[in-house]
Amino acid sequence: MNSASIVLLLMVAGCGSTSGTAPTVSSTIALTSDDRALWVVSPDADSVSVIDPKSRSLIAEVLLANAPPAVDAQTERYEPSVKPRALAILRGDKKIYIAGQTANKVFVVDAVQHSVLTSISVGAAPTGIVAAPDGSAVYVVNHESATISKIDPRSDQVVGTLPVTEHPWSASISADGKSLYVTQFLLRPGVTVVDTNSFSVRNTLELAAEVPDAESGKLVPNGVARGVYAAVPRPGTSGGEVWLPHLLLAIKTAEPDLDFESTVFPTISTLAANGKAESKRLLFKPLMVPGARGSFGDSMSGPRAIAFTPDGKFALLANSGSEDVMVFDGDTGNKVTLVRPLPATFLEGIVVDHAGRKAYVDGRSTHNVVVLTINPKDQVAPVLVDGDPIERLVSDPMPAHLRLGQRLFYTANSAAFPITKNFWVSCSSCHLEGGTDAVTWLFKAGPRDTPSNAGGPINTGFLLRQALRNSVVDYDLTINVEQGGNFHRDSVMQKRQLEALAAFVNYAIPLPQNPHRASDGNLTAAEQHGQTIFNGQCSSCHSGEFFADSGVGNPTLDPNGPIVLHDVGTCVKDAAFNDQPAADDVIGKMHTACDFDTPTLRGIFATAPYFHDGSAATLLDVVNRLPFSAGLSDQDKSDLVEYLKIL
Repeated sequence: MNSASIVLLLMVAGCGSTSGTAPTVSSTIALTSDDRALWVVSPDADSVSVIDPKSRSLIAEVLLANAPPAVDAQTERYEPSVKPRALAILRGDKKIYIAGQTANKVFVVDAVQHSVLTSISVGAAPTGIVAAPDGSAVYVVNHESATISKIDPRSDQVVGTLPVTEHPWSASISADGKSLYVTQFLLRPGVTVVDTNSFSVRNTLELAAEVPDAESGKLVPNGVARGVYAAVPRPGTSGGEVWLPHLLLAIKTAEPDLDFESTVFPTISTLAANGKAESKRLLFKPLMVPGARGSFGDSMSGPRAIAFTPDGKFALLANSGSEDVMVFDGDTGNKVTLVRPLPATFLEGIVVDHAGRKAYVDGRSTHNVVVLTINPKDQVAPVLVDGDPIERLVSDPMPAHLRLGQRLFYTANSAAFPITKNFWVSCSSCHLEGGTDAVTWLFKAGPRDTPSNAGGPINTGFLLRQALRNSVVDYDLTINVEQGGNFHRDSVMQKRQLEALAAFVNYAIPLPQNPHRASDGNLTAAEQHGQTIFNGQCSSCHSGEFFADSGVGNPTLDPNGPIVLHDVGTCVKDAAFNDQPAADDVIGKMHTACDFDTPTLRGIFATAPYFHDGSAATLLDVVNRLPFSAGLSDQDKSDLVEYLKIL
């Protein structure tokens, strides 16, 4: 038995072969070609599980790490060392390839013996993986290094590395195997199309912003695209259109007009097979707005993963926030039905069997799989929940309070928690993957870039750009105002839930994997020079392990105590929407408009744009706007940026 595996053998799954006539898709959950084995990753358990769909029983759980994850006794952090995010089944069903985000590796599992065969080092933070239909290659999407690794499955070696647009997330391959569609997650949301024969970028398409409709008002979907988790070719069509679920963030709507139902909109964009142009958008249709166009009238949250029936008639969209599945007509794009509620939470993946009769939905936070029955002839309920969900873990290593906090962070299920209204918005709608949405919102206090929670805000002192809060528990105001919820810290039950939410945010969201650091920890000459400049010019404010002086002299973060803020010349004074004085949420103490809390620099390479208003697109832009920059040469500035990127 492999020392890196815990194998719970109950039976041996059957093997088969694939015809290669359908597109293949990176997913958290996948079926073998004969539908006799269902594989699903468990990011919070560092494992991959195989399930017998017929008996609905767990066949095996294979641990990918040396030991199950656990809370660190010293730091109190819960950080899985592998964090498997997606898997691909190689043609022939004999090998499973798994992208391990925090290990920066791909793990290869023997599908018959249920053991780890090997691991393959790839780029930083692999989050997507897909196998060519003919089994000739495996492609890995490296989120933080913004590269695609090509693996030869005969040798299980990386044979090519291709740079792509920043922050890719997942991928799919066309049925003919010629086109690899790579999603662009954040700043240039859309798709990169890779020619698999030459392993080169054929073209890149950035999704256009949805322009606000002045006549229809703020309730009609508008904004910039973010969070493109999937790009899935529709089978059974001559054009092979590609469907991309994503969010629209309405950054042009300012408070007080900005509220929960005008902030974020779930959307699906469809593209031509060549990835060069958008075909149409499936938009939410607000029923209270006469004449509004759209494909669905039910609100939902967190569009995450799409699976088609083999004939392309139905598209099943799994929504991580509203915890449901919306079914669309593949031809018209209109909603067919909504399957709600599902007995699962934090939905991350969905797969349809090869007969088009069953679908399987991955519930990450409930560590289970929900079975759906598909019957296109049923005009009333063509898709239904089929029986009890299937447990996929032998035991859950994640502590219960962190599981609760995880669900609260990702959920918009207003029937379960009053964290929003009408299944609309969750914490993760803006803090994508616990990080940032890379946009600037027009709040009453002024334009505010969404900060990242990576590494835990408990390490960064006071919270919000003007140090207006001192605990995540105090975010009941955010829930009530910006999410439209009804949470109160003076409620005993809800305070416990807020404390669970705070524990998850503080201790279970890791810093991003950094592609700029040398594996041996040594600094280059440029980084050493940049560190010298940093120590001389920046370290008086950006101090300590997290490079922030917030809370210095006030370790308990007492709002009545000293609060260190700085005016570094970034105050917005001459725009239509200016920075304003603001009161904190604990005692109402007023903070001035232009003094800001020092942000952490840990993981700063991954959090563009910068400054409190997102006005600096790059780290070089940041350096150029700082008061001391006039005394630096171009080489000095470049070296300082190189140092900042490794923090």
